[in-house]
Amino acid sequence: MMPDGWLIEPNNKWLLFFHKDTLPIKSITRIYIDKWEVSSTGTPLRFINRRKVELEPALETWNELINNGWLIVKQQLDQTA
Repeated sequence: MMPDGWLIEPNNKWLLFFHKDTLPIKSITRIYIDKWEVSSTGTPLRFINRRKVELEPALETWNELINNGWLIVKQQLDQTA
């Protein structure tokens, strides 16, 4: 499984967007994790930062967040970062 999509934290303050790097170096899959501040309507309001990590740590982060109450966002959100 590849972490892909949006997670929202339990207090609806932060969103994380996980997406695959489309230009991998030496066939190593890397994942971008973008952090966003959330608007009152639950959509991305302000871009905070971006991290680029390898697949395994990204998967660990994804699973840990879900285990700590973060939710997968089902609806499409603007993905312009």
